[in-house]
This record gives sequence, structure tokens and C-alpha cells, in this order.
Amino acid sequence: MGKKSKTPVLSADISRRDFVNGALVGVGAALLKSAAPASAAGSKAAGVFTDAWTGYGGVGDYAQSNGNIASVRDAAHLIRDGLIEPMLDDAEDLDEEFDMVIIGGGFSGIGAAYQCHKEFGSSKRCLILENHPVFGGEAKQNEFEVDGYRIFGPQGSNDFGVPDKNSDSLIADIYRDTGIPFEFDFVHQDPTKTEVVSPVENYYGMFWEEEIYDTGYYLGEDAKTPWVVNPRSDNLARLPWDEAFKEELNRAFADNEIYYEGDDLDRWLDSMTYKELLEDVMGFSPKVTEYFDPIIANSMGGVGADVYSAFSAKELEMPGTQARYDASPDGTPGALSFPGGNTAIFRHIVKYLMPDSIKGGNSFEEILYNPIDFESLDRSDNPLSIRQNATVVDVRHDGAAENADRVNVAYYQDGKIKKVRAKTVVVSVGGWVARKIVSDLPDQITEAYSQFYHSPILVVNVAFRNWRFLDKLGISSARWFKGFGTCFSIRRPMETGKHTQPYDPDKPMVMTFYVPFNNPGHSLEQQGALGRAEMLSKSYSDYENEIVGQLSSMFSDYGFDAEEDIAGIVLNRWGHAYISPQPGFHFGKDGEEAPKEIVKKGYGRIYFGHSELSGYMSHTRALNEGSRAAKSAFEKI
Repeated sequence: MGKKSKTPVLSADISRRDFVNGALVGVGAALLKSAAPASAAGSKAAGVFTDAWTGYGGVGDYAQSNGNIASVRDAAHLIRDGLIEPMLDDAEDLDEEFDMVIIGGGFSGIGAAYQCHKEFGSSKRCLILENHPVFGGEAKQNEFEVDGYRIFGPQGSNDFGVPDKNSDSLIADIYRDTGIPFEFDFVHQDPTKTEVVSPVENYYGMFWEEEIYDTGYYLGEDAKTPWVVNPRSDNLARLPWDEAFKEELNRAFADNEIYYEGDDLDRWLDSMTYKELLEDVMGFSPKVTEYFDPIIANSMGGVGADVYSAFSAKELEMPGTQARYDASPDGTPGALSFPGGNTAIFRHIVKYLMPDSIKGGNSFEEILYNPIDFESLDRSDNPLSIRQNATVVDVRHDGAAENADRVNVAYYQDGKIKKVRAKTVVVSVGGWVARKIVSDLPDQITEAYSQFYHSPILVVNVAFRNWRFLDKLGISSARWFKGFGTCFSIRRPMETGKHTQPYDPDKPMVMTFYVPFNNPGHSLEQQGALGRAEMLSKSYSDYENEIVGQLSSMFSDYGFDAEEDIAGIVLNRWGHAYISPQPGFHFGKDGEEAPKEIVKKGYGRIYFGHSELSGYMSHTRALNEGSRAAKSAFEKI
């Protein structure tokens, strides 16, 4: 096959920005050809473009809130840089008092609100303070309009497992109360259109269920064979890698050996890094660790195996941890995803707690797709209110914590500091924020929080007018080992009514990249800091060029043309996406109590509930942690 030019070509450059009907739009919107600024003067732009760093946000309610946008970043940096304290004396007292103020509008925050509703109904007043323009935390979606279709991708929180409908768990209760279905259908695959087998979420084609989907390994445009499709189907035989290395990987994939017989397996694993387990205990070469590094960084750790607790690797069901993951032999997926990731679950909970929050009725389709009624979210007569664009900057008891009867909460909104009071506070934001904003934090919690480390992730959703280039190659997911990112996936969509996305190579599709910042060889703290510095330093244009260049390198030989095929690119930057647990984080070291257990106790009228307190970032753990913290607070209401 003759090689085509790999030079990426786009229809506009980020530096050429125009105002269309008062909305700043750039290359992201320009790529939506029906609304390109150069040819659409006077017409409405198909999407939101805010600034050169945030970039294009897509369309719909979430277009104004793709990841940590510039305004959120800037407000957070006021806290980081110690610039808030001088402003507190001039705070505007709103003379509002609540039974509970919840800091953070993600899954842990809404979990606390749900538990408060279960306990008290509408008899107590609760306020959620959310620093983003739209509720949901990382459970938000990117939406595109392409050639008459609405197509979606997750901003962060992505997959879910359906709970047992007869379970008495919190998650099953939420499904029953909010009307989330316990069964789902996915688009029927028409073999006359494509035979490519895709996952139904965005992770499992990378490693865990790689054998049951069509996954390609890209070895570089200069390789003798740039692509090897489904390499695990023949035990990596077609990969041009060292035979000893391939033998090691196959042994790791099989994962049949037992390395520890004691009853304290979890504590033993938490005494070492995953690199130590792979190399010192299992006897693998460092090349095996390098293979698994981006998988850990991508899926939940954000860092390399050289600093990551082996117990955390067990929670990811990684080789050697005696938590072997078996891909279903009949192809039944182990995890599912809604069109916009776990946004759908969050919207169901919000609609249940605040019936006016999403316009229309309570059908599955209406809750997924109807507009948010922003005016309804923060009314004085609401039992629960959600106040958005409100970055909490100071939390302290009104007096000594042990005998105070109120907590003062100050937040930054619209360039001003405002203050409310609460009988109790649930802090449902990550430790990197909590330890900065809770001013009377006891020494033992401050010390415990110093052992919490966090790492970034960049989630990129690329909307295509078609995916014929993937069909021609025969893949739905891919891994590669040099260049921008490490993996992507498309999905076979869920059936969701009239806006069900197509599964046809001739029609639009969203490709999702989870992009880690892998810096093994540095300390745990440095790995997170280096990743954040890289992510924060690049503009939308920088990333767009890298993304288009990577796609062109991989797919131009299969008919991909950036200018013709890309309909939009949205970046979702999450500076502290993952807790990165070091050895001892889960069970403590040298007889000391684990840091997460110290924080869970709370103090005075302030309690902490966030998924990081489980050592694992997921929507179910976030809901459980928020619920736990709210229960602890009830005796103070």
C-alpha cells in the first residue's frame, strides 16, 4: 500500500478566532463545517469555544464545563497561591443558614445529599456548593452535533456495573429510587455494515477484555508492519518483540501462579509497590513493568508501578495480585457505559432529589437528554439547592470545634467572597483542596492528608463524521507506545430512544482517549506534579495538533483525512483525577493507622466523604463515601 502524506491538515487554526453571534469560536467549531467561522458569518456557531486554553466544549448544557476549564483552574489557584486570606475580611454575609452544606457537586456530594434526603425527606435544608458551571464533577459528558446526529462521549467517569436488583446496597437503592434501569440493550451489530467488535465502554479493550474485542497495536509508521491486529489471538506471535519478553507477557496474561499463601494477602500487597511485586516477587523483567505502567496510569492510578501500592493493583485486578480478571468467554461485557458515561446516573439522582432540575418527565430518555433547568437549582424554598461556579475557599467552626454549634463556609463566586453558615458540613472534594480550605483542621488530619497524592488525566473526545478507516483496519480499540496518548476506543452504543447513536462506519462516532502523564523514575509526588505541569502548560491548539498528528500517523494509510473526517475535538483536563496510593496507604505502616482512616473520622461538625478515602476513584465508592460522611453528620443536625 502506497504511503500518503502524514502531515495533518485542518480547516482552520486556533490562532484565527472569530466572534459569531457573540460566541468566541475557534478550530473546534470551525471543524463543524456547517458552522465554520470563515463561511458562517451571522449564523449561530455549533458549539462553545471559551478561551485558547479551554478550547471547544461541544454543544448542549455541558459545553460550558468540559473538565477543569480556565475559570475553575484560576479560582483553584487563588487557594493554592494563598491569595484568599486577605479577601475574607470583606466577605459578603448572605445571612443564609443550612442544616448541611456539602462542598463538591460530584458523586460523593450527591451521595451525601441522597442520604440526607433518605433520612429527613424535605424537612432539612441542604446546600451543595459546586465549583464548576455544571453539576456532576467528572460525571459530565461532551456532546456533538454531526450530520444530523447527537453523539456523546464521557468527560471522565465512564463505566458501571449493574447492581443486583435484590441487593440492599446503597447503589441498588439508588437504582430503585431514581428509576435507573437494571437491564440495558445495545445497538444490534449489522454484519453487512461492519464486523468490527467493539466494547460497550471505554477501558476494557485496552487490557482486561482485549481478547474479545478487535484491538490493534500500533508500532509506528516506520515499522515493517505498523499495525498488528488482535495480537493476543496468537499469543503475541506476530509482534516483532523479543521472544523472551513475549513469553513473559503471556505468562502475566495467564496469571496462574500464587505468590503468597498467608491470610493477610491484602496487607502484604500494600507493603510493596506493584513494580516490586512484578519484578522482585514474580521475577519479571522491567520491560513487563513498562508494559503495564500506562495501563495503571490510565485506569486508576495516574502514576507508574514503581510508586503504586500493589494492593491498589489488586483492586484493578492486575496480574500477580490473586484477583485474576477473566474475560467472559461468551463475549458478555464486564462493564457498561451510557452515551455520556456516568452522567446518566448522576442526572437520575439529581432528578429524583430535585424534580425540576431536568425539564420534562421521568422517562429514561428524558432524563438522559432533556435540558437542565439551571434556574431551578438554587431557590430559597428548595430543600436541596445546588449553587454552581461557587469555589469554597474557607471552612471553619464558629468557635472551638469541640463545642461550636455552627460552621462558617466562605466561597468565591463572580469575583467576590460570600459566606453562609451550616449546622454541619460534608467535605466531598479531594484532599488537595480539603487541606487548603478547612482552616481549623486538626494536626492529625493535616498529617494524614499530607500522605494523599493525586495525579492528572486528560480525557479527549474526538467526533468523526465516519469511521471507515477503523473498519478498513478492523479495529475498535488501540494501544501504542510512542506519541500522543497510549490508547483509544470507540463503543457499540447503548439503546437510548430517538437519540440512540448509530454503529455504522459511514456515520458519526466519538473516539475517546484517556491520556495519562507517565513519569516513572520520579517520586510519587513528583510524578503527579510533572503531569499537572505538562497538562496545564499546553494550549488547546497544542493538544489539537498532537491529536491530529497522531491520528494522521496511524490512519492516513487507511483513508483517514483530518480535514474531512474530524467534526470536533474536546479536551477535558482533570488536574487531580486520581488518588495515587503508595504502599501503606490502605493498611498503614509500622503499626500506624492508615491515613484514610484518620480522615474518615472527621472532627467537630465537619466530616469528609470522597472516593479517595476508599483509595480508589469510582462513582460507586464516591456515593458510598458521601453517604457515610452524611450519616456521621446526622447527629449534629
